[in-house]
Amino acid sequence: MNSIKKNIQDTYAKEYLALNKRNDGRELMNFRDASLNLNTIHTADGSAAVKIGNTAVVCGIKAELGVPKPETPDIGYLSVNVELPSLCSKKIRPGVPCDEAMQTTSFLNEVCNNCKILDLQQLCISVDKLVWVLSCDIYCLNYDGSVLDACLIALLSALKTVKIPEVKYNKETEETHVIENYIPLNVNSLPVSSTFGVFSEKYILADPTEEEEQLCVSKLTVVTNGSLLFSLHKPGGEFIKDSQIQNCIRLAQNRTKTIHQLLKAAQ
Repeated sequence: MNSIKKNIQDTYAKEYLALNKRNDGRELMNFRDASLNLNTIHTADGSAAVKIGNTAVVCGIKAELGVPKPETPDIGYLSVNVELPSLCSKKIRPGVPCDEAMQTTSFLNEVCNNCKILDLQQLCISVDKLVWVLSCDIYCLNYDGSVLDACLIALLSALKTVKIPEVKYNKETEETHVIENYIPLNVNSLPVSSTFGVFSEKYILADPTEEEEQLCVSKLTVVTNGSLLFSLHKPGGEFIKDSQIQNCIRLAQNRTKTIHQLLKAAQ
């Protein structure tokens, strides 16, 4: 850590964190308000836009017909891709996708698989012949911290808006016939991620802004549906005490209930 960053950290800790305040007025363990809009992209089969504070992301989902994998002939695909364009943050340079975008993409695909958000068998039209492929593209419009949390909310919200038409497949002629009978997806699980910034052994911040993320020595992301704990994600950084982790889990579970109410109200 360079001396300039250390001086800024010390000043921030003394003038804000020691008083249980942050530069946006929140207390250390308070989350920012979240807002949600559904069906924001009319050319997509499902979409949602989410804001957490000044962080804004949009998710669009396209449903296309495809051939299943030989090892899983009776299930469809769900693929998530996250884009963090250079326009969303000064720290992101144009050109090659940044590491954070690739890490967020990997993490969200892992959450989809481990938390069984969808029963992928519902995407199967004909075993070994035809399935639905759901491509979920998430774009960050403005980066101000906790982007992963906003992306997961946007993904869940967009999936709940997807309706796929009924398709008849003739195995003998290999012809497909699309029927104008649209069926909503059955979303099985609603995991919510809550990110915490580890400022020091003494201070942990809920839902850090981009500025706070730059000052923090590491981050901890808790994924839960409010009762079950799905995962803890901590990519390196400083040590966190067990008691602090347990406190983060408790706060994440409470916040998940708030996000579930937001999802319910938006439907």
